[in-house]
Amino acid sequence: MTLHSHSVVIPDSLYQQIRRQAEGAKISVDAFVQRTMARNLPPSVENDLPIDVQTELRAMSQLSDAVLWQIAESRMNPDKVALYDLMLERLHAEMLTSEGHALLAQLREEADLLQLRKAHAYALLKSRGHELPSLEALKNQSHS
Repeated sequence: MTLHSHSVVIPDSLYQQIRRQAEGAKISVDAFVQRTMARNLPPSVENDLPIDVQTELRAMSQLSDAVLWQIAESRMNPDKVALYDLMLERLHAEMLTSEGHALLAQLREEADLLQLRKAHAYALLKSRGHELPSLEALKNQSHS
């Protein structure tokens, strides 16, 4: 692993807080700062995702907070949700045609990609210091 050094000017009160936290954790100030920075950065984009998805997620870091909130709060088209539910019912009733299986797989992929975009948008917003909605608020949002 390559290491880089970078000087940052911080007020004494912040440095003292960092030093005390590092002492409490019985680690060096450098290790504490590295750990804190790593925890507050958005997760890196996984290399096992399709290239177009990796590119899209990486590009999201350049988006404004307002656009990221739009992505984070977006929902799947209600007609597609209804179709997805219908396809699932037919699958469970063993009445799904081969075309239905293909459509269900396509809808599932769209839903998974939407959830991945939403999660990444929320992670970016959190790393930028925004307060995220609680799990309860998210559950209520998905039912309305």
